[in-house]
Amino acid sequence: MAIAEATSGVKGSDVSRSRASWRFVLAGMSGVLLALPLLNPQFYLFSWFSLVPLLFSVRGSSFKQSYFLSVFSGLIFYLIGTYWVWPFIVNMKGYSAVVAALISCLFWLYSAHVIAIIILLWKTLAKALKWGGQVLFPALLVTVFSLFPNVFPIQFGGGQSHFLLATQATDIAGLYGLDFVIALSNICLYGLLSPYLKTNSWTEKNTQTIKSTQAKHQTHMPYVLSGVFILVWFAYGYYSLSFWEQQQSEWPTKKIGIVQSNNTPSIAIPDPQPGYGWSYPPEMEMTEQLAQAGAQIVFWPESRYKGYFASDYVQAAYLNRIKKMKIPLVFQDMERVNSLDDETKEYNTMVLLSDQGAMDAIYRKQKRIAFGEYMPILEHNDRLRVWAESAVGDFLANISKGDDRTKFSAAGMQIIPLICFEAIFSDFVAEAVTQSSTEGGGGVLVAASFDGWFGQSLAPFQHLALSTIRAVENRVPLIHVINNGPSAVVMPSGRVIAQTTAFTKVAVTVDMPYSENSGGSFYSRYPHAFLYGVYGLLLIILIKYIIGFVSSSSRQL
Repeated sequence: MAIAEATSGVKGSDVSRSRASWRFVLAGMSGVLLALPLLNPQFYLFSWFSLVPLLFSVRGSSFKQSYFLSVFSGLIFYLIGTYWVWPFIVNMKGYSAVVAALISCLFWLYSAHVIAIIILLWKTLAKALKWGGQVLFPALLVTVFSLFPNVFPIQFGGGQSHFLLATQATDIAGLYGLDFVIALSNICLYGLLSPYLKTNSWTEKNTQTIKSTQAKHQTHMPYVLSGVFILVWFAYGYYSLSFWEQQQSEWPTKKIGIVQSNNTPSIAIPDPQPGYGWSYPPEMEMTEQLAQAGAQIVFWPESRYKGYFASDYVQAAYLNRIKKMKIPLVFQDMERVNSLDDETKEYNTMVLLSDQGAMDAIYRKQKRIAFGEYMPILEHNDRLRVWAESAVGDFLANISKGDDRTKFSAAGMQIIPLICFEAIFSDFVAEAVTQSSTEGGGGVLVAASFDGWFGQSLAPFQHLALSTIRAVENRVPLIHVINNGPSAVVMPSGRVIAQTTAFTKVAVTVDMPYSENSGGSFYSRYPHAFLYGVYGLLLIILIKYIIGFVSSSSRQL
């Protein structure tokens, strides 16, 4: 008898370990499926069911188990989807490979808690909901992603740039709206598949019993309403895509020139390339070639240093050459400004030189990279900043934040400048487009960046994917000009009409359709409307949960 009980205990322990292993396999599967569309947008369909394995892995598990499972899934997701954090730290900070790997692991582990928070809140609140659980999950996902502080914010919708039907309604709800629909698809698939899997077994099925129980206690109405919402989302996408494709085909074109210089990233100010100087860099020679090819305006990418603001001689050389070519030039350089209180500030600045050889306008970057261009919290505390730098090294630069939102007017276009990763901040871009539209006419977004800091990774392609969605959200063309590529021109429909090869030196002209009157969208005017609506919905659910919890506690007393 004792032997039989001992044998039974051993078998039970083996089964328990087997179930735990399968839970982690499913959680890891979700992490991989979530990351694949970020690595290659052609895998966009994976996002629409990527969370289902994770939801099954945490079903029937304890709070502690759910935490570890969801953190594991999130860790896999961020490790694969943002693997380029490691070369970024090495290239931009100059840290050793070991230190960079340690910091990267901390970043991935920290970011993984986004998924954990979503799952734990969902498991806690869903128990109290007899109806509306389908709405709770996407509302939690959108809310947590929007509020969770991160250096490189990642969203599920960022992998949908190739799925044009899905991205069109972002001109109303923004990228968070697309996140909501993706999460809604996942939770509905989970709910529909749940009857076919028993909670206490991963291998046995008892379909008839569970189906009959579900029929007695649940209604299909939430699934019907969710299906209608998703159907309306895609129906609008079909109509809107056709409309904008037709509109774009009727617009006159502007011949723009894009310079992709493919410079090597350098923490120190690099020396001029052999055969060139600060007054005549390779980009200027490429600009002359583009001018001869008929370009009406030329755009340079972000660079480490150009010397334009530092040298009057370089500035005069630029202005003289542009005046001879008679085409406007938009480029970026680092600018130092001495204030009245003898404080020196450094800005990341984009410059417009007119076709008359004059500096028409400048735009100083407003959205900076935390820990790369400034230190959060410590930025305005000199004593703490000096202590931190002595402890872990120089933070590379202390770039000041620009104060004014500026637009450029050149070549018959209203140009909305964006520097580096400013294009990933959807509300910031929307506000810039709205300001441009209210001041008259349409506009074109110009995102200039130096993504070489990420090495020859997929990070520049992810940057392009997010920029592509900015064009759809705001219904304006976008010129994505990247030092190391890929550079691209994207239309308001999300269609990429030209794209360069990454990690090559090239200068190209593109005939870009442009409308002087078309620009802006509902999202541009009200970028927070959908997000605040989700917050309100979640608040109602929380109030309902609290009322139910208090009532239950009162009955027990």
